[in-house]
Amino acid sequence: MALEDFGTTGRIVAVADTTGNNAGKLTTIFDPTSAGLRLSEFIIYHMVLTSLNLNCSARITLNANDYGFFGPATGTGREWFGALYMRSSDVLTFYWTLATGTTPAPVLTPYIVYDPAIPGNVP
Repeated sequence: MALEDFGTTGRIVAVADTTGNNAGKLTTIFDPTSAGLRLSEFIIYHMVLTSLNLNCSARITLNANDYGFFGPATGTGREWFGALYMRSSDVLTFYWTLATGTTPAPVLTPYIVYDPAIPGNVP
């Protein structure tokens, strides 16, 4: 499997929750389809969180399942390296402990690689 670097879909700024799972607080949603990503399967290998408020934290879900936790923040930025295998139908969500209207709002930037040999992987 020869992976190709897609780069990033761009910065995703946390906004007021619209899921109903984090009422009155900020939520970050990485939805590949909404982001215009046309890859059927891919790997997030690096995530950068910026504009963090000290001591903020988040519950992270992949689809309807808990994936992990972040925090408490000890600085204004944090990085994650690994291999999060995703399909175009998957949704990664950060449910922040920050109230709606908190500024600055956390920003997520995911970096992606993909296998061009997989059917449906058209960057």
